[in-house]
Amino acid sequence: MPASFATRTLNENTRFGAKPFYHEVAVEPGQHVTISANFEGPNRRCIPVAAAGQSRDALRYIGGPWVSFTAEPGTDYEVSFGTDGQGCGITARQLLADGSATPLRGERQRQRSAQTGKVDGAHLYTFLFRPGSVYYRVTGESANLELQPDAAAHADAFEGAMREIATRPGTQMCIVAPGFDYKSPLFDRLKRVLDEQAKDFPAIVEPIDSMRTAQQTEEHVRTTFMAAAEYCQVAALAAFLRKEPGAAEAL
Repeated sequence: MPASFATRTLNENTRFGAKPFYHEVAVEPGQHVTISANFEGPNRRCIPVAAAGQSRDALRYIGGPWVSFTAEPGTDYEVSFGTDGQGCGITARQLLADGSATPLRGERQRQRSAQTGKVDGAHLYTFLFRPGSVYYRVTGESANLELQPDAAAHADAFEGAMREIATRPGTQMCIVAPGFDYKSPLFDRLKRVLDEQAKDFPAIVEPIDSMRTAQQTEEHVRTTFMAAAEYCQVAALAAFLRKEPGAAEAL
């Protein structure tokens, strides 16, 4: 991993009792990761900044701060834990090749029924196609990411999986790809499956460049699935709310 501002300036932290350190950990691509942190010792406990203002009794049961994300191939992350003297917090950032960092993109989590624990409403699948690969999963879920090499050897299995997903009630699809005219073994199979659905099947294609422009992503920042998922939640909401039966355009 490249050295970051945080790792280069560890020795400049001279606050009383501070023992700054960092540790590199390999995470498996596609796996959902949750990281929590707290202080060591029986008499020291982290009270998250977000818990400020709660009663003393409530604070006795407050857990330490945590952050979660889905690790992606070729992407480095930096997680920081610290305190400002009044509260503490944990942050995760995407670490770039030059050692700079940018906040992680993140989609809104889906709401579940308090009685059943199930999600009501549509199931939006986000796809990110790039030359040689496709990543996908249900948007707004703390779940692992499906990673597929975009090659002919995987086309039959991928088409079967897409056919099963497309028949699930409430399925929607937001497909982020290099362009509207993009072609690849798996993209072509997905197009075949969607062509077989009803004309009002809720699916949209969004070019990567349009997404990056809308999110004001700088040129040196890698395009990630997390960015696609965040973008798709907004794009799909706008597209499917205004869509009238029979008015959808095919891919």
